[in-house]
Amino acid sequence: MPRPSRRRAAGLLSAAAALALTACSGGSAEDTAAEPATPVDGGSAAVALVEPGFLTVCSESNYPPFEMEQGGEMVGLDMDLGREIAADLGVEMKNVTLAFESIQSGAALDTDQCDVAISALSITEERRTVMDFSDPYYDNEVGLVTDGEDGVDSIDAARQEQVRVGVMQGTVGETQARELGLEAVQFEDATTLFTALSTGGVDAVLDDVTAIAEHAEDDPDFVVQETADLDDQLGVAVQKGDAAMLQAVDATLDRIEEDGTLERIVEQWIPVQEKD
Repeated sequence: MPRPSRRRAAGLLSAAAALALTACSGGSAEDTAAEPATPVDGGSAAVALVEPGFLTVCSESNYPPFEMEQGGEMVGLDMDLGREIAADLGVEMKNVTLAFESIQSGAALDTDQCDVAISALSITEERRTVMDFSDPYYDNEVGLVTDGEDGVDSIDAARQEQVRVGVMQGTVGETQARELGLEAVQFEDATTLFTALSTGGVDAVLDDVTAIAEHAEDDPDFVVQETADLDDQLGVAVQKGDAAMLQAVDATLDRIEEDGTLERIVEQWIPVQEKD
């Protein structure tokens, strides 16, 4: 397996997820301290934190394998990434779970609910107007999934037949569904999205292939009909204009690429499986 770079890691992740297929979520926010920002050493410039001694990370509560709760603890690829950034800053990571809309809109960062947002955030020009992004750490693909083999067999067929396609609000799936001319039905989180697919509330779902792979483990009837590379990259978001934090995040991404940590994180959460 080639060693993943930040711009190639997502390709590895997406490929691994596609191979793993056999057939993104609101939460309650923790209180964050309304303390004055506290500077720590982030390299060539001081990094200000919303709570002393902690890197506070905003994420969804349930978007596996990027973030999910296990045994009362938030785990996942994004959580491991947050811990690496915190370690380089010499602090601990604290996770705050929020509805995805408040994260992707920039509101959580602007109101100092967190220092960084790591929540499978696609880097888009629209989001760049309200937040700044790190270098990408994952290249995304989307997939059209149906419940059973008899569903529409392609994105083009879904468009022509105007079937109901479920998407998660505020995600690249929603954006791509609109651009592709699909009849999109919005859901607030991934759980209700895939529940609607299994209960007939929608005819298909358009979502990223990694998330689909996770949900396919719970329902082997889910079938990926088509995947598409949409030049969609995920990044860590910081408050607009926070150059010191952005520099610190990119420094960590450089380190974990060079020392192999990124590859180990990828393999832990998206183990490569051979096709049958």
